[in-house]
Amino acid sequence: MGREAITLVEDGRPRAAIVVAPDIGSVAADAVRDLVRVVGVMSGLPDAPGATLPVVGEADPCGTRSQVHVGRTAFVREAGLVPPGLPMNGYRIVTTEAASGPRLVIAGVHGQGICHGIYDLLANVLGVMWGMPDPAFEEIPARRTVQVGPLDRTERPAFSFRVFSGADPGWTRRSRLDQAAGELRYYGHGHNLFTIITPDEHGDHPEYFALIDGKRQVPKTRDGMGPQPCLTHPDVIRVTVEKARRFFDEHPGTTTFSLCPNDSDRFCQCPACAALDDGMERYRGRRMTSDSYFHYIDAVATEVIRTHPDRYLGTYAYWTTELPPRRIAHLPPNVVVYLTQDSSQYHDPEYEARDRQVLESWAKIAVNLAVYEYYELGWFVPRYYPGIVARTLRHLPTANVKGFYCQTNAYWAHIGPMLYLAARLLWDVRLDERAVLDEWYAAMFHEAAPEMKAYYEALERRWMGRMRAGRWFEGFDWVFLQFVHWSADVREEARRLLDAARAAARSPLVRARIEYIQRGHRFAYLFPRAHEHLLAIRADSPDLEREIRAFSETVNEIMTTFTAGVGMELITAYSPIYVEDRAFRWWKAYLGDLLETLLAGRPDLRDRVISDDPIVADMLSIRRGADDDLKMRIGWAHKEFAAT
Repeated sequence: MGREAITLVEDGRPRAAIVVAPDIGSVAADAVRDLVRVVGVMSGLPDAPGATLPVVGEADPCGTRSQVHVGRTAFVREAGLVPPGLPMNGYRIVTTEAASGPRLVIAGVHGQGICHGIYDLLANVLGVMWGMPDPAFEEIPARRTVQVGPLDRTERPAFSFRVFSGADPGWTRRSRLDQAAGELRYYGHGHNLFTIITPDEHGDHPEYFALIDGKRQVPKTRDGMGPQPCLTHPDVIRVTVEKARRFFDEHPGTTTFSLCPNDSDRFCQCPACAALDDGMERYRGRRMTSDSYFHYIDAVATEVIRTHPDRYLGTYAYWTTELPPRRIAHLPPNVVVYLTQDSSQYHDPEYEARDRQVLESWAKIAVNLAVYEYYELGWFVPRYYPGIVARTLRHLPTANVKGFYCQTNAYWAHIGPMLYLAARLLWDVRLDERAVLDEWYAAMFHEAAPEMKAYYEALERRWMGRMRAGRWFEGFDWVFLQFVHWSADVREEARRLLDAARAAARSPLVRARIEYIQRGHRFAYLFPRAHEHLLAIRADSPDLEREIRAFSETVNEIMTTFTAGVGMELITAYSPIYVEDRAFRWWKAYLGDLLETLLAGRPDLRDRVISDDPIVADMLSIRRGADDDLKMRIGWAHKEFAAT
C-alpha cells in the first residue's frame, strides 16, 4: 500500500473516475468541484479543453479501472484506510490497488478533513497555488498527463482549529484553513453576553444589569456593544447555566458555547463585582476586570460540566480581561480561553516579551488556550511582518495553545504573502518561512520574482526598522496613526520597486498580478499625500483657490481608486461600519477642520468652493456637524501630527 501510482489523465484524456461517498458534506463537495476543474485546466491546451474527470456515487458505474475515492466509501471502510484517532480536520491520502484497478484515496472522519486532503493533493502533489483570492493569482501548472503516487501520508494540523475571518472563503478553503467551525473541538466564541441577559427577558430585574456610576445600565440596543451584565449576581449565573445547557441540547453537533463578554469595557461596579476587581494592576493603560468575569465563568462552567462534560464554553481574555484572574488557580477543563494578542507590535522586544509572559501565565490556568490574532486590523497602509508571524506561530505550541483564530480582514495587495505563509505554518510550524515565501514569489511572479520580493521586503524593513514602543490596537480606524509609518520616502521606494517589477514582467499573467498589487498600492500611496498636500497650503497664498481645488482632485482620486479598485476589498471583507463611518468620516472631518482654518478669512472663497466643489462641501459639512466623538478624534489627530 502506498507503493502504487495512479494515472488520472493521459495525454489530455481522462483515465480515472472520482467516486464520492454520500456523506462528505458541502465543504468537501466544493473541493471535489475544484479538483475536477483544476485537473481540466492543467491537462488542457491553449486551443483545446483538458480532461474532465467523471464524478460518480458508489452505486454508479465508473467506466474506468482507476478510481479516486473521496470520503469513507465502502471500499475505504472495508480496507480500513482511515486511521483511528484522526481529528475532524485531519486526513489520509494513499495510493493502493484493488482487484479491479488502482485507487487513490482521500479520506477522513469529516468533510473538513477530506477537503484539506483534496487541496493537499492539488497544492503539494500537483503543484497548484492560490496566492491570493483574485482569480489572477491561481497558478496551475500544465500537465497533459496527470499521475499521482506512489504515496501514503496521514496529516494532522499543528492546531485543533485554524480559522481566519474576514478573508475570502474560497481562498481559506484552498489554503487548508478550517471552515466547519461549529463542529471543531474548542471552537466557539464571539461577543455574546448581550444574548444571555436581555432587556426583553429580564427588564423587570434591573439588578441583573451592570451598576456603573451608581446607575443600572439596561442596554437600549442588542448589538453586543453595551455593558456587561452583573457577573456576580446568582440569578445571572443561574440563567447562563440554563441557556448554555439548552444550547447544547438544541445543537448536538456544536462543541462550544460562547460566554465571551460584550465588546465593551463597561463592567459592573456593584459592591460584589468591585470587591473582586479592586486592586488589579492596570495593563497597558487599561483597568482590568478579569477577577469578576472569570468568577462568573468558573461558576457557570462548574455547573455545566455536570450535565455536558464533553462540551466547552468559549471566553475572551480581551481588553479589560486580558490578564489572568488572581483568585482562580485553575479554570474548569470545559473552559476555552481566547487570548487576544496583536503580534504586529512585536517590532518592540519589550512588548513581545510581555505578551509571551501573559500567554505563559494563561497556560498555567487554562487547560484549553487559544490565541485570537489581528493580522490586518483595518489598515490602509502596509503592515507587513512575516518574520514576526513565523516566530510567533512557532512559539504557540510550546505554550500548549490548541487553537488559532485570526481577524484577518485582508488588504491583499499589502499582506498576501504573509497570509499565505501563516496558512502554511498553521499546518506545520516547522516550515522555513524564507523558503515558503521564496516559493510564493517564484510561483506568483516568475521572471519578476526578485523585484516583487524586494518590494515586500522593503515593506517589512519599514515596519520593523522604526524604533518605537508597541501600541495595543495601533491604528485601528485611526488613519492618522497609520500615516506615521508611511512617509513619502517609503511610499516612493515601494512605488519604484513595483514599477521595476512591472517592467521585468514578460507574460500577460505576471503583468496582471503586478498591476493588481499596483492598484492596491495606488490607494495607499495617495491617501497620506492628500493630507500632506493640504498641510502645505498657506492661508495667505495668492493661489489659495487653485491649491484647494487641486487638493480636492487628489481626494476625489483617492475615493474613486478605493471604490473602484482593490480598496473595495476592505468594505467587502471588513464592514462598511469600519471603512465608511469610522475611517473616512473622521478623516474627512479632520481635513474639513484644516480647510476651515485656511478659509476662515475668506468667506467669499469659502462660499464659492462649497457651491461648486462637492468634495470640499462634503468635508466642511461633516466638520460642521461633528459630534463629540468626531471632535475628540479631530483633536487627537492634531495632537498626533504635531508630535510627529
